[in-house]
Amino acid sequence: MIVVENRIEVRAGMADAVLERFRTPKSVHTFKGFVRMDVLHAAVSEETEEIRVCTTWESEADFQAWANSDSFRHAHAKRASEAAAKSDAQPAHGSAHGQGQGHGSGAHGGGQSSAAAGEAPASGPIVGNKVTIYKVVVSHLPKAAAETV
Repeated sequence: MIVVENRIEVRAGMADAVLERFRTPKSVHTFKGFVRMDVLHAAVSEETEEIRVCTTWESEADFQAWANSDSFRHAHAKRASEAAAKSDAQPAHGSAHGQGQGHGSGAHGGGQSSAAAGEAPASGPIVGNKVTIYKVVVSHLPKAAAETV
């Protein structure tokens, strides 16, 4: 089993707009090998907040199948076009940290930092993100759940 963590750094006060994207399940939960998704939120400093989207998969191949799917591309292209429309209405200041989502980073423990694809670097809520794939070594479950596994 693996856990894929997408650590998203967000400008302070703008996390709710990003969190809203995750409130309703899209199609990721229908993919083979998907186990669960946890979305975590914390204030990091006066300037930034952090959202961690953690998905658990039966295998890295299952995760890669989703990350390379039309469903994934469609969901992320929609957000990119929404962000581009917003950035057309607002002038961007500063420079991007990079492009791309980083989901298909591939190696255990590897990752890629980037501004979200299509986000206006200075005016959008997302400052950057990093995706890391972890191999699950040990899981401790409540006694009742462990007995049914």
